[in-house]
Amino acid sequence: MNHLDIELISLNMFDNQELIKQFVSMYLIQTPVDLDKLRQALAEGNLQKIGDAAHHIKPTMDYIGAFHLKEKFEELENHAKNKESLEILRATFGIIDIEMKELLFELEQYEKTI
Repeated sequence: MNHLDIELISLNMFDNQELIKQFVSMYLIQTPVDLDKLRQALAEGNLQKIGDAAHHIKPTMDYIGAFHLKEKFEELENHAKNKESLEILRATFGIIDIEMKELLFELEQYEKTI
């Protein structure tokens, strides 16, 4: 499955190769940090932190065209707000986690081409 929209990334960065390189590099550094915060919140079972972390990551999916992942982060955020069981939250994150690994791999491959 393709998670990235290369054309959208280019459009968002005004077709500026240097800007695209900086953005992709920053994204590859920051996104795993944000995911770790979410993973930690899930480990703690802290619904507020889970919701906040999911909310924080959600808009970053727009920049790269991963709209289906944005929806999954929104789903996770809503589960946390609605105080769903941790099993449901962890199951939702399990799907996100797999797809985010795929996305980051795709982004790393894309970075090699720019």
